[in-house]
Amino acid sequence: MSENAVVYARYSSRGQNEQSIEGQLAAAQKYADEKGYTIVGNYCDRAKTGTNDNREEFQRMLADCAKRQFTVIIVWKVDRFGRNRYEIAINKARAKNHGVRVEYVAENISPGPEGVILESVLEGLAEYYSLQLSQNVSRGKLESAKKHHVIGGFLPYGFRAAPDKSYELDPDRAPIARQIFERYANGATISTLLVWLDESGIRNSRGTKFTKTTLPRMLKDERYIGTYTFKDIIHDENAIPAIVDKETFEKVQIMMKNNKRMPSHAWDYSSYLLTGKIFCGHCGSMMIGMSGTNRHGVKYGYYACAERRKGGGCKKKNVRQDWIEPLVISEILKLLHDDVLFAQIVDAAWKYYQEERTAVDETASLRAQLHDVDRGISNLVRAMEAGAVSDTLVMRLQSLEDQKAALNKSIAQAELAMGPILTRERIEFFLLRFRDADPDREEDRNAIVNTFLNAIYLFDDKITITFNYRPDGVNKKQVTLTELDAGGGSTLDPSTPVHASRSNIFSIRLFRHVIVVTIKIEHH
Repeated sequence: MSENAVVYARYSSRGQNEQSIEGQLAAAQKYADEKGYTIVGNYCDRAKTGTNDNREEFQRMLADCAKRQFTVIIVWKVDRFGRNRYEIAINKARAKNHGVRVEYVAENISPGPEGVILESVLEGLAEYYSLQLSQNVSRGKLESAKKHHVIGGFLPYGFRAAPDKSYELDPDRAPIARQIFERYANGATISTLLVWLDESGIRNSRGTKFTKTTLPRMLKDERYIGTYTFKDIIHDENAIPAIVDKETFEKVQIMMKNNKRMPSHAWDYSSYLLTGKIFCGHCGSMMIGMSGTNRHGVKYGYYACAERRKGGGCKKKNVRQDWIEPLVISEILKLLHDDVLFAQIVDAAWKYYQEERTAVDETASLRAQLHDVDRGISNLVRAMEAGAVSDTLVMRLQSLEDQKAALNKSIAQAELAMGPILTRERIEFFLLRFRDADPDREEDRNAIVNTFLNAIYLFDDKITITFNYRPDGVNKKQVTLTELDAGGGSTLDPSTPVHASRSNIFSIRLFRHVIVVTIKIEHH
């Protein structure tokens, strides 16, 4: 009487030279015909590892054994059923409990004692091969890591894999990734970033929403500054394209560390409006938002020099939060409502922008090269249409097409690095839109500081405040105390009647991408 049988086939995705699924099924059918079995079903796991038995079709087959619709499982070889002797034995026992036995197509094993010994040897060899394969895969990953290649898994947001498996920037996502770092460095919290990303319809590399777990992990990833790591073996700087500059990245790490240190019931780091933007005028260190309690038991906030707090020798006194924050907001609004100074700033900003863009514009040369390549392609196509076809012409055409693709990529990257194209009107609009801000509204205060404020350097007798005037609201770089001390930039005249009531102004000047205003202070 013919026995009913099923076939189990599996094929790994590791590029092994294995019998294909179709080949295994065909061989199993031939084996069944020779044995007089009737195949009533096939169970196939494609691209599944054999290192464990967590395979969907494999588990469904074992469950179906209980239905007693078949008495034989046909597999290609022992290693199709699993590569661990313990698991193979357990799974065979599960099948045997329901009257089902396992037979192998490519390995002839008799049912006697010799067959039991042979099967045990084959199972041991399969397990050894599995372990060896795992080691080879790990060795292969290490070799790929030495070349700084992408190794499996999801890439960080903003990157993509090039055809040669190297890291390259995703032109659509890299600017957003950079903006995430810059917003956090400028005082945005994880919560506000998540709201912004969600409302903007921005999704992570998996196509799902960013979360409170994935976003901090992203902000800690050194690949964003071009550092490639692999386990504890490789840690190479400047190995892959960077999305974020090291200064911004390090600032983010400090802020994340301080955020984590704050207890949830206390004032969190985001409660301090000037977080990440206020620095000590004496040593240049960041001033950190802290809280204390006065003798009446009332809690208050203040900013403290980080260098002084760790005993570095700086003598800068702490500064009350309720004094410095309103002062900064007030100075920004005064600057924006000063019509004479406002016009000077817009003109100077527009002039600076034109000079800067001309200086860094690399696209003119690239576009000239692209024009020559397009002309060469057109000439070749016309020649081939006229009948002049040869292997040399085909190869030349392919070479020009490759060059064109490379030039288009370079142009796109250059334009991305240069930022948006601006007009004087856009610069003016950018500055004007903050005039209607309400200093009593937290939302407006945050918008002013996050978008307009670059950095504050606090001395005992003066404050130097640097304001962005880039219409895209993105800082190229936070101006350091060393740079400010070195001087430079164009001075704006604050001596007109409009400024008569502002005798506290030391100077106003344009320096790179910021407006530098230094004002006198009498007490704080």
